[in-house]
Amino acid sequence: MRVLNIAIAAALIAGASYAYAQQMSSEEFVAMAASSDLFEVQSGQLAAKNSREASVQQFAEMMVADHTKASQELKVAAGEAKVTVPTQMIDRHAAQLQKLQNAQGETFDKAYIEAQLFAHQEALKLMQSYAQSGDSEPLKAHATKASAVVQRHLEHVQKLAGQ
Repeated sequence: MRVLNIAIAAALIAGASYAYAQQMSSEEFVAMAASSDLFEVQSGQLAAKNSREASVQQFAEMMVADHTKASQELKVAAGEAKVTVPTQMIDRHAAQLQKLQNAQGETFDKAYIEAQLFAHQEALKLMQSYAQSGDSEPLKAHATKASAVVQRHLEHVQKLAGQ
């Protein structure tokens, strides 16, 4: 039942994210994408250190590597679009990271996987919708490229979650 509730909540938020992203400015897109990458890197570092499961640790290490690269690519695209990349997470991502920092053991692994499911569903909708209707060509190109990576991450974390 808990997984069903999470799935329903994620679907509602993803739908809202999609509608919002259709009207999103370059600055808003960059802020959301940068925050998402920061969350992935920092939560991945935490999971690589705190997880008890080798599969979760490997996934976390992949998140750190892939999202560090995505963050660097976002900075290049944002520079071409003349948009400043924030260096802080949005409040929602910071709160999710804090929740993970307070979890331990098996509770940590479950919380990390749930956070990853939600984060990648949200990020995929963000990237796909901005790629379709964004207002900056360099950022649209970045969103298109990032969509494929985020899709692979989502499929991987769904397997970890047993979906």
